[in-house]
Amino acid sequence: MHLNDKNTWTGELPGDLRLVLHRLAKKDVDAYVVGPAVRDALLNGNMDKVQRMDIVASSPHYGTVERCLDGVATEHLFLSRPERFRRSTAFTVQESSGGKPIRRYVITEIPNDGPLEEELSKREVTVNAMALNRDGVLFDPYDGLRDLVKQQIRPIMSPAIAFVQKPLNLLKVAKHVAYHGYDVEPETEEFALKHSVNVLDIPPERIRPELERLLVNLYPDRGLDFLQRVKVLQYLLPEVQALVGFNETCRVHHKDIWDHTKKVVSKAKPVAPIRWAALFHDVGKVGTRSVEDDGTVHFFRHEDMSGYLFRGIAARLALDDRIAERIYFLVVNHSRVNMYSDEWTDSAVRRLIRETGEYLGDLLAVSRADITSRQERKVEELTRLLDELAVRIEAIKQEDAKQPLVPKGAGQIIMEHFSIPPSPLVGQLRDVLENALEEKRLAPDLPVEEYMPFLEDYIKSKGKQ
Repeated sequence: MHLNDKNTWTGELPGDLRLVLHRLAKKDVDAYVVGPAVRDALLNGNMDKVQRMDIVASSPHYGTVERCLDGVATEHLFLSRPERFRRSTAFTVQESSGGKPIRRYVITEIPNDGPLEEELSKREVTVNAMALNRDGVLFDPYDGLRDLVKQQIRPIMSPAIAFVQKPLNLLKVAKHVAYHGYDVEPETEEFALKHSVNVLDIPPERIRPELERLLVNLYPDRGLDFLQRVKVLQYLLPEVQALVGFNETCRVHHKDIWDHTKKVVSKAKPVAPIRWAALFHDVGKVGTRSVEDDGTVHFFRHEDMSGYLFRGIAARLALDDRIAERIYFLVVNHSRVNMYSDEWTDSAVRRLIRETGEYLGDLLAVSRADITSRQERKVEELTRLLDELAVRIEAIKQEDAKQPLVPKGAGQIIMEHFSIPPSPLVGQLRDVLENALEEKRLAPDLPVEEYMPFLEDYIKSKGKQ
């Protein structure tokens, strides 16, 4: 640890933090750095990688911090306009006015006579409940340093009562495991297991945000493992719990889907809908497994089954309808991109773009995360194909942005020319026309009417088959 025998940090504060603390000190405002920045300072000797700096400021009345920092600038640094919240003020430090953001500051004000210890008690776990003042002196009322040395998570409240009085602590502990990547202190895990059923008392609208924060953290697999060990997972997400050990219930070997799911979640882009989709993308395999006589294992239509199960999960967690629809689409279609091969025509790629719409980028992200094979060559080949598909998608989007291959109104002209009503056949004929234009079997930029003889010949050829 980067502390001397006087319990003082031996590192150097970042320049932007020195500026903020100096301006507050000029107005006699005592300020303390708290949270993950303190953890990094003690472990690494610096706070360079901290993107958000949390500060507690002891001021005469609310608004003092804003007046101290509003419009502060030096030759190289500039503090953005303040954002006001109920108990705090947020600033972004930039390289200059309008320049690149360096770090976000969230400063909570407490009264001059307000105890810092009480404010730190709101930090949930001990490793986040330490503070450093401007001189680097460590304030550690809950023995967070001891837990930091042991790399363990322990709630500030006694674990014997934490999960009884406030069951949400079960999820908060898991969230911090996913953030720090630490183990849970043994006594804490013991009481978490003993009282895990209390999660059923938590309102759904309180459950979802904590699970979401767990998923988008650095070590979601560790947070999920903790929830599984203490049985919280089986109470809140029995569909996911069913994946645990599922491979061991089969008479022939197949992939450990629980282990695969955790890897996919960890690899996935840390965006909430994408990681939710990663968590649920294979839950339908439990109900769709089949084994052929030769020992081959299949999970036919597991994507649809996963989507069906997700509908119930979304309702149970009170997910926002728009977000739930996005996740559902990713779950049901997560295998589609993986079907791509070098043989796909540009028309097939265009169909993928058209039918996936705004979700295509998310779908590609889920597909990349879904590559977890231990076979290096297989991973390289699948990654190559996804890279190739991404390049083709971008090229086709740029090409189509210039001018559509099939002129506007083609569908109406096809219906009038062949005297057919609106139907799938109209779309099929339009696709035939689009393919011919893509493959340059027809001259581009002609009136749609001039393409009708080509479609007549196509229909005749199909009639002879």
